Amino acid sequence: MASSMTSVDRVCAKLRTEGRRVTPQRRVIVEVLMDNGSHLTADQVLRRARRELPDLSPATVYNTLHELAALGVLQELDLGLGLEQRRYDVATEEHDHLVCLRCGRVEDVPRRNGLKGSLGEDHDFEVVDRRVIYLGYCPECSSKNQTVAGSRMASENVGA
Repeated sequence: MASSMTSVDRVCAKLRTEGRRVTPQRRVIVEVLMDNGSHLTADQVLRRARRELPDLSPATVYNTLHELAALGVLQELDLGLGLEQRRYDVATEEHDHLVCLRCGRVEDVPRRNGLKGSLGEDHDFEVVDRRVIYLGYCPECSSKNQTVAGSRMASENVGA
């Protein structure tokens, strides 16, 4: 918990350095992001922050998330799951993501280097960033897929 508070304090200090006030609403939003890990949707941040501040408005959450992303404190992720499913990631170092197509679970994975440089050289293109998303099924959903496929096959064989 102490290291989490240090992260919250560090983000609040960054806000102040950038000339922004640290309101109770902003602090609670930062606490939710830091305490609950990454990859939350704006709606998840809102629901969790309302446990502390029941009157917190959705606009305040969205504005604060966009502000924190602009300051480089977090990343706004479009994982191809739809606009309302954009996620916010407090891990700002370079990394890629695994996304489960069934449950929406998102995991950080280390970035595999090498491709960015060769693409730039091969196409005479200055690559400044990349975002890699691996789509598939988490272990829990993958086992559900096998169960569904297995029962489908069993029911097909019964009629044969």
